[in-house]
Amino acid sequence: MKLYAISATLLVALALVPLRQAQGDTVEAHGNTTGGYQIDLTQYFASPEAEIQSRKTILKDAEAFAASSTPRSAAALLRWLQQYDALLKSLERHDIYVYLRAEEDDRDVTDAKADDTLGQAENSIDGRIVEAARELGAARIATLTRSSSLAPYRYLLMHSLAQGAHRLNAAEARSVAVAVTPVLDSAAATYKQLRKSGAAIESNQSAYAALLVSIASARNGVAKLRGFDGAAAASYFDKSIDPASVERTLQAVRASSAYANYLTVAAKAPKPEFEPARLAISEALPLILAAEQPMGPQYAAAYEQLLDPANRRLELCTAPQCDDAGFSVGFAGLESGVFYSGYDGMVHSVRAVAHESGHAVHREFMSRYQPIAAYNRGPSFMFESFAIFNELLFLNHLYQQAPNDRQRAYYLNYFLDDAAFQVFGSAEETELESAIYRGVDDGTIRTAADLDALATKVFSRYDTLSANSPASQLYWARDRLFFTDPLYDVNYLYAGLLALKYFTDLERDSRTFSAGYVALLRNGFDDSPAALERRFLGIDLSDEQALVANAAGLIGLRTRLLAKLYSDGAATR
Repeated sequence: MKLYAISATLLVALALVPLRQAQGDTVEAHGNTTGGYQIDLTQYFASPEAEIQSRKTILKDAEAFAASSTPRSAAALLRWLQQYDALLKSLERHDIYVYLRAEEDDRDVTDAKADDTLGQAENSIDGRIVEAARELGAARIATLTRSSSLAPYRYLLMHSLAQGAHRLNAAEARSVAVAVTPVLDSAAATYKQLRKSGAAIESNQSAYAALLVSIASARNGVAKLRGFDGAAAASYFDKSIDPASVERTLQAVRASSAYANYLTVAAKAPKPEFEPARLAISEALPLILAAEQPMGPQYAAAYEQLLDPANRRLELCTAPQCDDAGFSVGFAGLESGVFYSGYDGMVHSVRAVAHESGHAVHREFMSRYQPIAAYNRGPSFMFESFAIFNELLFLNHLYQQAPNDRQRAYYLNYFLDDAAFQVFGSAEETELESAIYRGVDDGTIRTAADLDALATKVFSRYDTLSANSPASQLYWARDRLFFTDPLYDVNYLYAGLLALKYFTDLERDSRTFSAGYVALLRNGFDDSPAALERRFLGIDLSDEQALVANAAGLIGLRTRLLAKLYSDGAATR
């Protein structure tokens, strides 16, 4: 999950806030959680022993499916695809269970390994679907899926057919699993350990650089085996993003002055700024729930169910061994949930809970209304757009409900800082990371100094004022995702553009937008991202210029409101 970047001004202000807890809330009151907030693992399995026994069976079933032959008749293919769907549900149930246990204790090697094994099993049955689609071919798939029973699986088979063009063969996949995957896993684990140990990046640059270069080199190699010119192109393909679209989007973002204008205004923030009190979780959750009300009763009710402590779907992990993470869980046939470690009552923590809750509510809608398990999965940038939209709703609620101009200016600045970073910050990250991979491939990026120089060069295209700061130069080492989930940041670029479009459309016509949005969440991913966004919300994903213009327009409008608050002196009252 993403580590959020906020302005230095906000970080300083938040760091100075005294802790305030609501009466009755306690820290460490329930094992390793805050205020008794812990996901009920027994909804998945009665005990670890029961999970282990069940896992043995499901892994054998997955192995058998991966070795099965491709059905030729419509009836046999339907039964085979239904079997695949049932396997997906079972594997995900196990995976959620062991993943949650591993995240609750980062020393838990056993469950972490089980998570890897289950992931490999899921990959194997996905691969079998890809092989089947290639064997059948487009014409045969089209014929078979004319029947009403198989029609719902048409997109799964056609998408799998497209994926097959760049899938490793069995021998290549085994080689990668033996020689490459352990290197990537070790590099990610080492990075986490370095950051958690408190080792200063400035005095350990060479170690961070060596890790990042090894990650990029390994991933470039695998991408070339798959027929791509590098890891970035392979990653975009896997995310259902056109590399040409990425370039057009980056160009449009670079051409916009909205970010520079906002930074100029934000620099005029009065000193000292308003300092919000920290919120106990019992105070924070009603704010998140209130922020959902403009989206209508069905959407708001889903958040009430998720965040009700009696339902045990929210976990706030506080023990030292908790992994530093925030994420959602959920799948077809299962209730969704949210895991968040390090909750401290600051605004960015509450915002992160709101973000992950957006993911969880989306998963819950799919679980209830999308019967085909495979369509509970889809492109990450669409998942992230729903979560970012939710955090914008939360920050906007704080702004609108602020009791005076001083607080209003503070929360408006916070909203803008978040919205601008989602687009402009993510564009910087996307361009920097892809440039790192190209540089590693052509031999121009090898050392920390090389990475520093590249970061300065890329960031200067977006923000000349801060491009030469030490923080910007070392950004490549601070972005956790560069190490733990490489080439993921491009998701936030598209997600941010979509979230701001959702926000604009909600303000324009809340009833129409909300109905289409909830319908999209319920539908899942039974078509391409472009088709889904167009069908439910009338958004054209191929018009990158319009999406960037919408984001820049919203940021520009609110930047002018912030400038007026500052110039009037209202932000000091």
